[in-house]
Amino acid sequence: MVPVLMGDWPLDKIKYKERKKMADKFQVGIYKVSSDKSLEDVCEVIQNGGFESQNLISNSRNGYSLRLYYQDKDSNPRWKDFLEDVASSGQNIIQRNRGKSEGFILLIKKEESLYAVMGGHGYFAIQNSIDNEFGIDVFSRLIKKEDKVLKATREKSVVGGILGTSKHFRNNFNLFETDDFGKIYQELKASLNKSILTDKFGFTDDDIKKDSFCVAKSSFRINKAISFDQLLTIIGGCESVIETETAIPINNVDKIIKKRNTELVNNLESNLIEQLWKRYNRESDSYDFDLCNNDFERYLTASSYIIKKKHSKRNYFDEHEFESLNNIDKLFDKLRESELGNDEFVECMKTLKIYSYDEENKELTKGKLLNHILGDVTENNKKYFFINNSWYYIKQRFIEDLNKSCKSFIKNRNNYYDGIDKCWGDTIENEDDYNKQYIGEDNTIVLHKVIPQNIEACDILKWDERNIYLCHIKKGFDNMMRDLCSQISIAARRILLDINSDKSYITEIFHCLRRYKNSENDYLRSIGQQTESYNLETFKGLFDKNRVFVLAVMDTNTSQREIGNVETFRSNIAKFSLQELYKEIRGLNLELKITQIRKGTQS
Repeated sequence: MVPVLMGDWPLDKIKYKERKKMADKFQVGIYKVSSDKSLEDVCEVIQNGGFESQNLISNSRNGYSLRLYYQDKDSNPRWKDFLEDVASSGQNIIQRNRGKSEGFILLIKKEESLYAVMGGHGYFAIQNSIDNEFGIDVFSRLIKKEDKVLKATREKSVVGGILGTSKHFRNNFNLFETDDFGKIYQELKASLNKSILTDKFGFTDDDIKKDSFCVAKSSFRINKAISFDQLLTIIGGCESVIETETAIPINNVDKIIKKRNTELVNNLESNLIEQLWKRYNRESDSYDFDLCNNDFERYLTASSYIIKKKHSKRNYFDEHEFESLNNIDKLFDKLRESELGNDEFVECMKTLKIYSYDEENKELTKGKLLNHILGDVTENNKKYFFINNSWYYIKQRFIEDLNKSCKSFIKNRNNYYDGIDKCWGDTIENEDDYNKQYIGEDNTIVLHKVIPQNIEACDILKWDERNIYLCHIKKGFDNMMRDLCSQISIAARRILLDINSDKSYITEIFHCLRRYKNSENDYLRSIGQQTESYNLETFKGLFDKNRVFVLAVMDTNTSQREIGNVETFRSNIAKFSLQELYKEIRGLNLELKITQIRKGTQS
């Protein structure tokens, strides 16, 4: 084949040079190592993780010193075990250690600042040494709050029924339009105009044909393929921006910096361990805590979870794997089998790690248990939120506004429902016992544990001439309210969809209830026998009435408190969940009411 000439160069050589030029460029995120970690500390962590130092052409470049580490490890998907029952012995498909997982860590140091660029599984090795605020901090100095530059957000909430969300906007938003109480941005994807890219990060006009965008999280990345020299220029740009530009407030919560608040953080950490110990011992006044990795999307969609300890590769619970692990109680249920003393318990809290895996046994996330705990504790009458091993404080005006909002809703007589009027007696052990009291009442159907399509419409259904009341019973006005409010939200949306279609879900409720007539379980049989009093068409017709959702709460505190006095209840998560549920139900053009179930015997 005769090469085509362009000037003095064959065209195939020109294309090769263009490909080579592009191959030298790569999109990378820039991480900053925490200021309390030295280069030697980080190198030791990396090498202890099985990474090997790599020889470099030069150990320095443009005033930055460099160190490079690499690791490859065998990859054995779980489906190989599954297929051993199908494939003949010796077949390639079930052979072990045929795949490799690679990772690298490049450390870049200038004076007192240490940065890292990582690929593959490299991030896992030094995730505990990373300054998780770096990317957001850089971004906060590049824009104004009113700038419509946001393309997408990933955020976690310290309160409310939603643990985390990812949003992608059709049109660019600004920070005012996405602000919400108790929100912590974990990732922001935003447009950067040409002037920022050229003035702050050293791109030329030839590099930038139009606006590009950045991704700010624990790292900072400009979504352009860049050369190694451009990487160093961008690092210098980040340093300059942090030194010279004023940051705007991105999050509505303040992070408590340990260096500046050593005594406070030490007290909070002691308080946290004390509350976890109470929870482990099932004390009545203990707090509940969620579990979630910083990368909540990967963590919450994982197929399995394994607990390990310190640097051990062994499953701490031998063969036991968790199918889900989003609440500390699930972990404590397993830990109680070991009957831990206080010292052993504290050691476990500080040394256990959580690993999550997909269906092919590929590692999705890993990290210390303390990096997964989410909850709140009180110190000197102030509420502090613990999220991924960091402490946050919501300014008091937000708490005050939240209390006012909840009190206004609860104390409005139009929002009170008096149809759930039976006490939660001392002999009642669970919701089955409580709900069972309403079987046989006029205009009442108990539906607790009737869950077609894995959606519970309500615990108790009541009606009058105009309204149908879908009552949800909850023991405790605490952090688990977020789950109940989410359940009500799902039920409301499903029923509303059903009303506007063929009522197939409502039909399933009736048939599911009727199937319980012959159940061996006393409770299920008793609720199934309710269908002897009406037919399917009558049941479906009830949902043509005005639909009202009712939240019925029984306070578990040893002394009786009025739910209207919301300041006496510690869980801001519960209050915010209620507030958000009210807004959502109203947005669906439905009604929400509340009632308090009394403790003790019926008068």
